[in-house]
Amino acid sequence: MKSDRTRKESTTQDLFRVKPLRTKGVSPFRCALCVCMFFCAGLAFGVNPQTLDIAVRSLAAAQAPRMVEDVLLLTLKPVMRTRFVGARFEHENWKVLHPYAVNENGVFVLDYPVPEGLRQIRYKIVVDGLWMADPTNPTIEADALGNEVSVFMLEKEPLRLIFNPRRESGGGVTFIFRGTPGRRVCIAGDFNFWDPFVDALAESSPGIYRITLRVPAGDHWYYFFTDGRRMLDRLNPETGADPDGNTVSYFSSP
Repeated sequence: MKSDRTRKESTTQDLFRVKPLRTKGVSPFRCALCVCMFFCAGLAFGVNPQTLDIAVRSLAAAQAPRMVEDVLLLTLKPVMRTRFVGARFEHENWKVLHPYAVNENGVFVLDYPVPEGLRQIRYKIVVDGLWMADPTNPTIEADALGNEVSVFMLEKEPLRLIFNPRRESGGGVTFIFRGTPGRRVCIAGDFNFWDPFVDALAESSPGIYRITLRVPAGDHWYYFFTDGRRMLDRLNPETGADPDGNTVSYFSSP
């Protein structure tokens, strides 16, 4: 396994060119109103997928971390050829690796929905096996072992209205995936023999994908599969382990 030590600042600056960007504020709606709207109307909202898609696709260079409503946008544009960029977060106990996607301008982008109640985000990134602080983020602190970690502070609590999964009155369970438009998204879990291709979500509106399945009562584990990679349900904070010990999303159906 690669060392968790970060490179020296000079090495990091040689690898990346950074353009700073001011942090963007978020909509000041109250959470109580959000929850009321969800249960009364039964609708799934959150960041506008088209707004997020424009923000991701339009990036031509790496920028400082910023919020797009309730989504933290992390970017990186290496000078040299790079195969993989990912991030781990302290509030997830560094257990989950979130891979970045690459836009048409060669910018690696991670759109990360911020968990409810979290105001300080501490994280590290990995670039082709090399762990380091985010070179686009000037705020850096040391962890308990003396390694550098990046820190991002939220100015206020963002709007949150999607809860996943949702039990329907007819007995089915609806799963929602939020991302950029035009993707193929499937779900794999113990309820479909962990097949990542058989149950495809439909894009009900730009960037909002959903599927309703009949799921037996009891505990269940699952993950989403898109762009050739596994993804946790970022709208469900509950996690567990699959038969191979991989971290997956979890829910219990009554």
